[in-house]
Amino acid sequence: MSKRIHVISFQVPYPADYGGVIDVYYKVKALKDAGYKVALHCFAYKGRKDSRSLHDVADEVYIYKRNTCILNRMLYKPYIVKSRQSKELLARLLQDDDPILFEGLHTTHLLSSPLLKNRKRFVRAHNVESEYYKYLADATVSVKKKVFFNWESRRLKRYEKVLSSADVIFAITEKEKRYFQATYPTIKTELLPCFHNGAAEKVENLKRGSGDYLLYNGNLSVEENLNAVYFLAERVIPSFPDVKWVIAGGNPPKELYEVVRAMDNVEIVANPSSSEMTKLITEAAANVLITFQSTGIKLKLINALYKGAHCIVNDKMIESTGLKEVCMVAHSDKDLVETIKKALSQKMTDEQVAQRNKVLFEKYDNNENIKILTKYL
Repeated sequence: MSKRIHVISFQVPYPADYGGVIDVYYKVKALKDAGYKVALHCFAYKGRKDSRSLHDVADEVYIYKRNTCILNRMLYKPYIVKSRQSKELLARLLQDDDPILFEGLHTTHLLSSPLLKNRKRFVRAHNVESEYYKYLADATVSVKKKVFFNWESRRLKRYEKVLSSADVIFAITEKEKRYFQATYPTIKTELLPCFHNGAAEKVENLKRGSGDYLLYNGNLSVEENLNAVYFLAERVIPSFPDVKWVIAGGNPPKELYEVVRAMDNVEIVANPSSSEMTKLITEAAANVLITFQSTGIKLKLINALYKGAHCIVNDKMIESTGLKEVCMVAHSDKDLVETIKKALSQKMTDEQVAQRNKVLFEKYDNNENIKILTKYL
């Protein structure tokens, strides 16, 4: 049995501050905790670079620059794949015969390479990428982005058959598992729940639900999350003029400040540190998390459930997660308002917290779930 594995990440996974990189970082940490050596290969962009924290969880760290040349957006191969090609990466992979985990369809340029045909090759599918990009196209109001996202969605759909070269596809939810099993019946597909920091980074002296505010958090440079905030600002927040709302997350655009400028009860917390976010999540009277697309799983949901008080969600946020019973689920605008009122009127009990933790540790325990991956190594 090999005790070393190559992990190819679509991005430098530190800081582990949004969905996909959280899954990568804590999966690598779980591999190390399970006794494996990890050679971590990362494609850096958006200012991310090598970090000491990566060396804390990986034995070797290699950083590659993404090729974001405009011409790559116009080729037959999907841009998210074409921009992550590297001869240097291939040369390093050929130095041994250890198994390879490709994190996301983004990183699979070498998956079907004849030079790697005798290697164990695994793909972590974070979602069905063609569907995700179709959602992005439908969600944006920018004509330029809409054209690009639709084009990328079609390219990803054609390209996806590269997964036929994988030994195992690790799906992140039951919904995605069913899709890959039906589409690639000859390839083994396993459910591998997301890896997270939900049970970690708890700060002493924080009391769950002790604050007087409602919290929405997410990467605020992502249109999916911005659309959720705009929905809350238009349909929900006006029903609570005397309740403080906090919108927290990375890189909020100027447009967001303009939307909430007239709302005296809304505060935007830009780029909070990990400890600041933990405090916000833990002390919020309720975490309000909604989405309009159900691909993959929202890591912020896991985080809020582990650390916070009431977690109020819409249907799509908990689809295929197995977490319905530990959330307060709203099915319409009116229902969302009434559910928030209910949450504000009652504190979570110790019994509710205990039941929530029982469900979370049954389904989302990093140390147990890593065994699903390592049994193939």
